[in-house]
Amino acid sequence: MSEHSGYCRCGDVSVVINGDPVASVYCHCDDCRRSAGAPVIASVGSEKSAIQWATKEPLGRWVKGTCTRLFCKKCGTPIAQEHEIAPERTYFYTSFMEKPELFPPAAHAFADEQLPWLELTDTLDRHPRGASIKL
Repeated sequence: MSEHSGYCRCGDVSVVINGDPVASVYCHCDDCRRSAGAPVIASVGSEKSAIQWATKEPLGRWVKGTCTRLFCKKCGTPIAQEHEIAPERTYFYTSFMEKPELFPPAAHAFADEQLPWLELTDTLDRHPRGASIKL
């Protein structure tokens, strides 16, 4: 079984994940873009039962619709997202992970919302909505 870790900029939030992720996707939705201040995000999903949190303070939470965003209250680092459609999983921002290079995305979610000037030439599956969150 593999073990993976992640941490925020200030180190107040860290996590150890026992096991390999169950999904890794790009997301182009407006909410993800705004939450990260980026034209697209990459996230890596893990089963909640495999996650061990180590936080000095409670995580910040922001809810919009069916998505809860988790962030470090001290430094503001976006940590993860949780979705009602996949309640057994947490999707960490790939950039939060200690070794983000280990988690290349396997698909695009909300591809219909991709910014027209963002040119991604990969051949990954492109889902018009968030269906790929269940991968």
